[in-house]
Amino acid sequence: MKKRKQNALVLGGGGAKGFAHIGAITFLEEHSLRPDIICGTSAGALAGAFYSLHGENIGKFKKIEDTREFAVLKELNLRNIDFEEEKQSVFLKTVSTIKAKFSMIKMLRDSSVLKEDDVVPVFMNLFRDIKFDELQIPLTCAAFDIISGRDVYIKTGPLWKGVLASCSIPGIFPPVAYGKMLLVDGGVTNRLPAKCAVLSGAKNILGIDLSNPAAPGQEVYSVVNLHLRIDALLANRFDMHNKFFLDMVLKPDIGDMKWHEFNRYKFAMEKGSEKAAQLLPEIKRIRSRTYRFKKGIRSFLRGAGNEKFRFIDSNEYLFV
Repeated sequence: MKKRKQNALVLGGGGAKGFAHIGAITFLEEHSLRPDIICGTSAGALAGAFYSLHGENIGKFKKIEDTREFAVLKELNLRNIDFEEEKQSVFLKTVSTIKAKFSMIKMLRDSSVLKEDDVVPVFMNLFRDIKFDELQIPLTCAAFDIISGRDVYIKTGPLWKGVLASCSIPGIFPPVAYGKMLLVDGGVTNRLPAKCAVLSGAKNILGIDLSNPAAPGQEVYSVVNLHLRIDALLANRFDMHNKFFLDMVLKPDIGDMKWHEFNRYKFAMEKGSEKAAQLLPEIKRIRSRTYRFKKGIRSFLRGAGNEKFRFIDSNEYLFV
């Protein structure tokens, strides 16, 4: 019997902000709003993997600090990486400058801050020998192939490898060799992988968006800052396009939380749960037969069928 894929949950990337996914997911599961398929990028792929694997037992992640998975993830030691300059004393700024020079030398020499030996054992420990086809809820992880320039949607093979590929932040994690491809974080083009859900046959798509809009007028005071600014603007442009494919966007109120602030995981989880509770009536509405019927009638009257397919180039993606 073919599994239905009417309702999709799309989980966006966001590093530490991904704990908001856990808060929202546990709330939705408690209210019997389980999706038929999950598509995730980066932190969204990781949260989606936990949900797909544990199903109704995802509730244990409400106290995530007590789980085996939380202990394993801490082995990545991402907190030890300096991502940005904070307000510091003169002494600490001097130390940070020295560390930054060594980091720059390392970045010029190496392809990433962390090595395979730092990350592969962690993801293998998280998911062991589990395969995608063993999951309770179908999951697809979005990655990006830096050789062909295509989006890659992974839904077969070892779960650990698919999630790792989707989480491989360029410059932080090493790219993942996958056949003839070299995969990095799907957030390069797919921070919110809604097209994946459309291509998977979903009719109603709920997205959880963790992105922050690029603030206008931000000062550009260095070469690095200039490139970060351009990356932020391009990511926002991709987000605008991807949101077109969603029926509804759930955006937790996580303020200015940074993607590397893993110490704020409880805050992010609370905000994810709060936003899901706030939008519960609307979430139920888009999953109703009435909503699907009206949506189908509108498409029929326009003679469009599933018009969203018209906005996806078959050469831009690959399912594996």
